[in-house]
Amino acid sequence: MKKIIFLMSALLLTMSVNAQTVEDKPTVEGTASESLSAIRLASDLLRYGYNNKSTLALVDALQIFSENPTQNLNATREGSVVDTSESEGKSAEVAYDYETVLADAKKFAEGDANLLAIIDNIDAEAKGSQRGAVNGPSLHYDSVNGNSTDTYSISFVAGYLAEILVSGDGDTDLDLYVYDSGGHLIAKDDDYSDDCYVCWVPAWTGRFIVKIVNRGRVYNRYAIATN
Repeated sequence: MKKIIFLMSALLLTMSVNAQTVEDKPTVEGTASESLSAIRLASDLLRYGYNNKSTLALVDALQIFSENPTQNLNATREGSVVDTSESEGKSAEVAYDYETVLADAKKFAEGDANLLAIIDNIDAEAKGSQRGAVNGPSLHYDSVNGNSTDTYSISFVAGYLAEILVSGDGDTDLDLYVYDSGGHLIAKDDDYSDDCYVCWVPAWTGRFIVKIVNRGRVYNRYAIATN
């Protein structure tokens, strides 16, 4: 009995020592605004839909995007070109452009008349809405190579809440960092997922440097949105 207790104590001690050697990344505080939360939900639905070949998930994502108009992100990107045809080690298959997702939703429906009718109805509603209007958040889709960094230069206005959301395809860990023009770190989200969110109130109007770091070996297809 004493031997068993001794072995259990030694095991617990070993686990405690190992736990202390693991990097303790900070918890990121803040809640995304309604518009960015909608984009995050739509991105999650796209990821689920492609992973499970779910027509309804893709259709729900399309509807959310159509109900939450976005404009193109006005930013300068720096980063290596990603060869998305290179699939070695890549498991996530996610598309973001409307027509591709629409076509894939129909393909996943496999001729089901009810699902195809739902798709046509959502498509008609989306094309009749003001999809792409400038009164919503800014949105951009891109890819970052494995063990690489994409850098954006984005302008924000002093005294108003600034938000940045990054949602990846699920294959690797993405970290998000924001710096001011002087190179000072303003905000970060470096947890162990590829869903990142930061918010802050700029003290001055100007351009901020936004870095998306891919910690994995394969490229990650991601969405970046600002309020």
